[in-house]
Amino acid sequence: MGRQIIEQPNGKYAIWSTIVDDFILEDITVEEYIEFRIQEETKQIKKDITEVVNKLKKGEKPYYQFTMTYEEALKLKGEIHGK
Repeated sequence: MGRQIIEQPNGKYAIWSTIVDDFILEDITVEEYIEFRIQEETKQIKKDITEVVNKLKKGEKPYYQFTMTYEEALKLKGEIHGK
């Protein structure tokens, strides 16, 4: 995502998006931008995890050929670390 933090003349910050070529936030503090980014990332993390879990529930392989069952993971753990 192409973004730039730009300091405004009043000492606050604006966020410029190179995707829409416009400001997406203006007159914010660093703390406000951090909170904004935390909220964005939290939404993305929830989406990503939900997507993987839904695929697992459907019997799909979200990690393609690397998708393991619990039993396979236990076996591999034993082979690597011993019992």
